[in-house]
Amino acid sequence: MHNSIRATCALSLALAGLVGPAASAVAPWPQFRGDCRRTGYAPFYATYNPQLAWTYRTAIGGSGSPVIGANGTVYFGAYDRYLYAAASTGSLAWRYKSGGIIVGTPAIGTDGSIYFGTATGAFHALRSDGTPKWASPYSVGGQGIPGPVLVGQSGSVYFGADDSRVYALNPDGTLKWRYLTGGQIKNGVTSSPDGSAFYASCNDGLVYALDANGGLKWKSKIVSPSNACAVGAEGVIYVGGTDCSMYALNPNGTQKWAYRAFGKITTPAAIGRDGAIYFASADNTLYALNPNGSIRWTKPTRDVVYSAPVTEMDGQLIYGTAAGHLISVRVDDGSTVWDRIAGSTIYASPALSFDGSIFTLDSQGQLAKFSGPVNAEPSSLVAIAAGLVATASLVRRGRRTARKS
Repeated sequence: MHNSIRATCALSLALAGLVGPAASAVAPWPQFRGDCRRTGYAPFYATYNPQLAWTYRTAIGGSGSPVIGANGTVYFGAYDRYLYAAASTGSLAWRYKSGGIIVGTPAIGTDGSIYFGTATGAFHALRSDGTPKWASPYSVGGQGIPGPVLVGQSGSVYFGADDSRVYALNPDGTLKWRYLTGGQIKNGVTSSPDGSAFYASCNDGLVYALDANGGLKWKSKIVSPSNACAVGAEGVIYVGGTDCSMYALNPNGTQKWAYRAFGKITTPAAIGRDGAIYFASADNTLYALNPNGSIRWTKPTRDVVYSAPVTEMDGQLIYGTAAGHLISVRVDDGSTVWDRIAGSTIYASPALSFDGSIFTLDSQGQLAKFSGPVNAEPSSLVAIAAGLVATASLVRRGRRTARKS
């Protein structure tokens, strides 16, 4: 879903009597980092004073992040082989047992389908009620699918696997294409803004760019990628490395700039509303860079941060910590907005919902929901209300495109 559509539908939910079927059918956080570009940006407001609303604990932990469907249901996988669906009230809606450990983050299609892979190489598609969408899962031959799933603008599904291949499936589960890279793909796949290119950071130290038909566009020079790519609105690709550098690559694969920290880059980049880039490093520091690669600010962290930060319209940068805290800082100067205890160690990236709620999953399998007031500006809401008719048209157009694919 394009950010403009998500933004309009998100804020429209705050307008009493103006929520129509088109708006309510949009998922606030359908995949890892919120969108297919993996920006971590929510074009709506998160609460500025979160309070713990509820927790739901599984029998065992996991390593993926939660995603949120159109009706507020939160989906996440665990090491006990179950894909969990938690209702917006905190109760278990359903759970589905797969044939293997679930280590990556699922993704939600425009029709509400949930897609996820397992460590045994099975790729599943479920309906929103937890029943299988396909007669049998797609298999990659026993190799693990460790990274997050991507649902592209066309509705096709993309993922990387330990067999060093990038896979593209049609929504019906048939193979669209696959491409063999030079290394295992632990961090999933990221889309360009227009959906014409897909980027995979691989264990051979390269970033691969593939076209919409699965052909190689380019592969980078050695950058030793340590996490997933994030793509800006202008198509610039940001990827952190084990060599302590955050790289910015032009859409043609050439290097735009590189910023060197003092430790391995430990999180994917978050891209803010103004194009600023935020990430954490093993040097116990949170970094904010301007779009040209110059430093905006740095903030010491008590421990190494592995939770990929997210941003929102009110200027908060939100992330989890090894000590189990959920923290928000200001994007303009790094000052702390709030700090909440959310559980045990948090490796997962937070997920944000239209009503301002924040969800986080700790390493022990506890899902926590934080809710509270938001700072939505009245003038912005009026503008959003005026755009609801156009939004409904765009959503319907997107659904028609997905059906045709």
